[in-house]
Amino acid sequence: MKDCKLCDNMIENVEKFCKSHKSAAKNLDLGYEIWRNRLDSIEREEYLKTLLEISTTGTLVKQVIMNELRE
Repeated sequence: MKDCKLCDNMIENVEKFCKSHKSAAKNLDLGYEIWRNRLDSIEREEYLKTLLEISTTGTLVKQVIMNELRE
């Protein structure tokens, strides 16, 4: 076992995120599909940056976003 890419929680096998960050990443992907359908093809980077500015975006989601923007 090894540590999550974003925190000290343990992960299994080939996963890069712990359960919490994996769930946040999944919700981020699902949300992007909704935004993309409603906002006529919003680019993913714009979506991520917009979420970072929203005060109610959760900490785990923000950590996943920052990681994705760095990659």
